[in-house]
Amino acid sequence: GTLCISSQAGCAVGCRFCSTGHQGFSRNLTTGEIVAQLWHAERQLRQRLNPVSGNRVVTNVVMMGMGEPLQNYGALLPALRVMLDDHAYGLSRRRVTVSTSGVVPMIDRLREDCPVALAVSLHAPDDALRDELVPLNRKYPIAELLDACRRYLEAAPRDFITFEYCMLDGVNDMPSQAHALVRLVQGAGMPCKFNLIPFNPFPAS
Repeated sequence: GTLCISSQAGCAVGCRFCSTGHQGFSRNLTTGEIVAQLWHAERQLRQRLNPVSGNRVVTNVVMMGMGEPLQNYGALLPALRVMLDDHAYGLSRRRVTVSTSGVVPMIDRLREDCPVALAVSLHAPDDALRDELVPLNRKYPIAELLDACRRYLEAAPRDFITFEYCMLDGVNDMPSQAHALVRLVQGAGMPCKFNLIPFNPFPAS
């Protein structure tokens, strides 16, 4: 199974459609707290599902829980290395994914330090809309983000980038925007997959 893991308590990115972003930022998790989520999930699931078998229960990890993983890089990197180490969890680089809102310099660092699968929260086909939905876009606009993704692919364990796209009714889900999205990635020469995510309303959203 796939386990989503948090890197922070709260989130400072502040995406408008994200409940966590509205809660604000509390603190970064430690490396131990990040790895402990995998340890506890593996232990609890193994007891329930296959207490006798030695087969792994958690086969995929996605850094996509609460928070922006690349804004807690100092704790994230050693946690990833524990997940990948043959003497620890021994997960494949293809089966460990870091999801980011687009912290461009840290995407480049991850490429050098520990290239795993990469997922990018895109949510819009143009800067004007993405500026509204993902405030980080004002610092690292789409063109810079796509350039970083292309660089990342040179070292990535997969030959594509996953783009996360939360479907917001009447905001980013029009056919014209779908066509613009296709033109965007084709123009950038970007091998990719899109993960279309239903929007989950929350109070005050």
